[in-house]
Amino acid sequence: MTLISDELARTAVTRSEAREAIVLDTASRYWLYPATKKSAPTLIFIHGYRGNHHGLEAIAGALPDFNIVIPDLPGFGKSAPFAGEHSIDVYVAWLDKFVDHIGRELKLSKKPVLVGHSFGSIISSAFATSTDSISHLVLINPVSAPALEGPKAALTELVKLMFWLSGKLPMKSGLKMLKSWPMVRGMSIVMTKSWNRELRNWVHAQHDANFNDFANRRVAIEGYNASISHNVAEYAARFTVPTTLIIGAKDDITSVKQQEAMAETIPIHWSLTTLRGVGHLTHYEKPFDVAAAIREDLIDSDEVAAEGRRK
Repeated sequence: MTLISDELARTAVTRSEAREAIVLDTASRYWLYPATKKSAPTLIFIHGYRGNHHGLEAIAGALPDFNIVIPDLPGFGKSAPFAGEHSIDVYVAWLDKFVDHIGRELKLSKKPVLVGHSFGSIISSAFATSTDSISHLVLINPVSAPALEGPKAALTELVKLMFWLSGKLPMKSGLKMLKSWPMVRGMSIVMTKSWNRELRNWVHAQHDANFNDFANRRVAIEGYNASISHNVAEYAARFTVPTTLIIGAKDDITSVKQQEAMAETIPIHWSLTTLRGVGHLTHYEKPFDVAAAIREDLIDSDEVAAEGRRK
């Protein structure tokens, strides 16, 4: 039996087109996964911390009826790092230029949907408070509460200490610590909730291949600091577009209760889908379910807009 997550990711790769643009003075690589119909809605995916575009390809594979765009965030994957600090504000400024570039490059007649996962949910949320260039916001496993208030606060403190120490060590030793097998595999073991051995092995392989795909130590440390210094709850009350929230019932970063509390502050149409038996890695463990929730809510949102109602 073919593993569905792997099959979906491979399906996405077969329709992908690699592209590059200079965005905010930074060489930015991104991949287009075109739908069969050019008139299909366009979704722009923003991946999580220490990931790259590959992490969201399984979801893209489950959405063949949408045009999907997935960039490598600056400093990760094949995109160059920023000359300055890798902060939320700079990533938001970059995203503003990137969305504009995609609109012109693809000659979009409709505003795209913005989809952010994990760290990408923070960037996307901050961006959504100050733009009118997107039609809908989708947040997958949003980081909706301060890092030290999550279900695994003690583990967060330990990881924070390790990043601090890696920055104090000599360059070679510090980088070795950040990329060490115990750090990467330990994170993968903790966050993977499925007991399906084949799926667990696939998730671990994905992290082994992509989790250390960052430009240098500075990028890794600055990105981490940005990821724990902000959260979606800071921005939710200022959202101006319909919002879809997709969460894992066993998420170690933000609890269901914290996600629900954040959602209640959103002043416009929103929905929340909770996927059981999965945590922070819904994009790996249940990509088909994530895609189904996105598709369903975008259709519902269009109907609401057409009728002039709010959910």
